[in-house]
Amino acid sequence: MSNIYERLRERLDMFPQGFPKTESGVELEILQHLFAPNEAEIMLDLRPFPPENVAAIAERTGKDKAELEETLYEMSRRGLIMRYKAPDNELYYALIPWVVGIWEFQLNNLTPENIKLYEKYFEEGMVPAQRNRKMGGLRVIPIETEIEGSTEIQPYEKVSQIIESHTRFAVADCICRKEAKMLGKGCNKLLEACMSFGASADFYIENGFGREISKEEAKKILLKAEEDGLIHCSTNSAGNKAFICNCCGCCCKSLANVTKYGNPQAIVRSNYYAIKDQETCITCGTCVERCQVNAIRSENDHTIIDRDRCIGCGLCASTCPTESITMVRKSSQEASAIFSGGKALLQAMGRETGKVYPFE
Repeated sequence: MSNIYERLRERLDMFPQGFPKTESGVELEILQHLFAPNEAEIMLDLRPFPPENVAAIAERTGKDKAELEETLYEMSRRGLIMRYKAPDNELYYALIPWVVGIWEFQLNNLTPENIKLYEKYFEEGMVPAQRNRKMGGLRVIPIETEIEGSTEIQPYEKVSQIIESHTRFAVADCICRKEAKMLGKGCNKLLEACMSFGASADFYIENGFGREISKEEAKKILLKAEEDGLIHCSTNSAGNKAFICNCCGCCCKSLANVTKYGNPQAIVRSNYYAIKDQETCITCGTCVERCQVNAIRSENDHTIIDRDRCIGCGLCASTCPTESITMVRKSSQEASAIFSGGKALLQAMGRETGKVYPFE
């Protein structure tokens, strides 16, 4: 019985994002909680790319088509695999990673008991694995109003253009803040803040993980996120985005890698950084409070920006009462690489970790 779950762990660990083994074996406890043995076996047969219809999966694996169809649909309803609907309404299925993927889709199934398992696995499995990597999958998107004067601004650096490139939108609770709240911790920042688009929005809406919103509501949520001091993050790719997360420094797993665990490479900084005019600064402390990664501190009656820690989000500049903070574009030598699309990003992450993506 335990062998099937170890094989499933190995299967999920083939993703560039990884699903590493721990000494405590908490990851196997998680898998046993989420998957029945027959579902774990099916996971071993699924491919991440391209998605396949039930007939193709049944033919390749020798499983009964009717039974497989029912099981795959049920697994997708629980957020264990991805489900896509073709224009002719035929369903296609694909294997997905632990993050971003299975874990985020457990929004409706959280309990204090399984949250503790997820938190333990994050600390024992995901955090140590990140220390061995140099490439992050998520990228900071700066507050648009603070970089509007830049002549080199790119579409992937503007949340407005990301929104305009889509026609269907969904919003869901942030799983990081939801878990923290259920454990009696966390903050009071905007909870319903994780946005998805296109096929990802379809999946969230159809499974009840999130609710459908209009383009205008999506824009309002982004503005509210900025007001609450949340950082916009999405994939480190220039193509169409499937989601925008709005992250806080106290609960967000990605930012915790930076603030708590000293893994600055876990998240790709924007191509901007903050500078301050000390002559006009009144040392009010607003920027210190707004910064989610502890890059600003008060020292000897001055406010100091630590450029080595600054991730270029613009939260400090957007609320400076004396407009003493400015976002400056990095030089071409300093700017971080951006990949052409999600597949190119995952392939690069896979090369770094010795994993081939997409894998069979």
